[in-house]
Amino acid sequence: MSQKKLYITTPIYYINDVPHIGHAYTTVAADVLSRYYKSQGEDVFFLTGVDEHGSKIAEAAKKAGKKPKEFADSLVPRFQQAWKNLNIDYSEFFRTTNPEHEKIVKDTISKLKDLGFIEKRKYTGLYCIACEKFLLPDELVDGCCPDHGTKPTEHSEENYFFLLSKFSDKLLSAIEAGNYQILPESRKNEVVGKIKAGLDDVSISRQKVEWGIPFPGDETQTIYVWIDALINYWSAQEVFNQDNIWPPDIQLMAKDILWFHAIIWPALLMALSLPLPKKIFAHGFFTFGGQKMSKTRGNVLDPNVLVEKFGADAVRYSLLREFPFGEDGDISEEKIAGRYQNELANNIGNLLNRTISMINKYQVKIDQSRKEYSDETISRYPIAEFSKDIENFQFDKILQKILFIAEFANRIIEENKPWELAKNNKEKLEEVLQSVYEFLKLINERISPFMPVTAKKMKKQLETLEPEPLFPRIEK
Repeated sequence: MSQKKLYITTPIYYINDVPHIGHAYTTVAADVLSRYYKSQGEDVFFLTGVDEHGSKIAEAAKKAGKKPKEFADSLVPRFQQAWKNLNIDYSEFFRTTNPEHEKIVKDTISKLKDLGFIEKRKYTGLYCIACEKFLLPDELVDGCCPDHGTKPTEHSEENYFFLLSKFSDKLLSAIEAGNYQILPESRKNEVVGKIKAGLDDVSISRQKVEWGIPFPGDETQTIYVWIDALINYWSAQEVFNQDNIWPPDIQLMAKDILWFHAIIWPALLMALSLPLPKKIFAHGFFTFGGQKMSKTRGNVLDPNVLVEKFGADAVRYSLLREFPFGEDGDISEEKIAGRYQNELANNIGNLLNRTISMINKYQVKIDQSRKEYSDETISRYPIAEFSKDIENFQFDKILQKILFIAEFANRIIEENKPWELAKNNKEKLEEVLQSVYEFLKLINERISPFMPVTAKKMKKQLETLEPEPLFPRIEK
């Protein structure tokens, strides 16, 4: 068997509407990690995709005057196009309507039943249709779902339950032993607190949801959409003929679905005696005017519109630059425009353009073949520090450090005034521009996973010494 691939996943996004900036945030972060690890020689399997079952899909399809599968088929290209526009280099795109996946889901549920981890019971509780999950009274805010601002309905039906309560001690032991990491630390503490408070068994089927995978042995029920969705990470092995990816190395998601990924998902794997994911990272939410972005609230940004205006790389940069990856933060088109102009165009873009222009104007000989950076250059951001930052998901910190390097190089130019050195100190002139040139090479190397197109353009200009605008003026 070949060596294990590094397995990176995003959630499979619920397809009851078009992709929004929240979907883009997780996917861009996963792409940055994938590109970085590939640059380090890793063989990466990067999985993303869509979740196509459940009552919300059936409801949205009905409103659109389509059958659920037809409705899903119409939206899948929208997600694929959005990821193409954002230059997302995923390995495979998953769909839960894939027949092989549906078979594996049924087989998995049958196995859990045979192992004694599933029971049939009646349940009454508060159900949020937007979340497609039951909520406890203490989870509500002013009687409403904290994520969607809508009142849940009291719902009662007979369902099949996964005996999650049996796994409390095992989950705590696995977390404490570091068998799987929940990041950032604050999310781990949340999860540990929930487990210690006591876990209830969870319903894994629905009685009156027609659009889903039939429950094995009882076709009056369908498998709960979340269980169907979580199994995609496992079924991807067979669906895409991958025998060397398990377990997942990095699973990214927003914090609102941490419960499913950090408690239910590993418990299911434990029940099946399968290895657990190595790292689960739950990032924060985007807010818009102080409110969480969501399709239910109608306050989402379209990544395609932003890419059309600012370009893919500037959007990728802005999403990960705005605030730490594990925290919440506000985003807007105005903020992206500000980053584009002040940090990318006026700082990095201007530095590249003016440096190459001066090299040509003053006929300075640059040593382009130098393989190593000077001590001064590399000391600004050593590779070990960069690697540590990216492996710790500190994307905003990395981009800030890259920006500081550009600002430092611009200061070198301002303080040494190459236009004056050209008149009376050619040796110093060459030393100054060689130093700035090296900083540009360092910026180009470090920014590559975040802004691959920009990095390619920078590299070409640094090789050919033919300047052109890196970040063109945005037309208002």
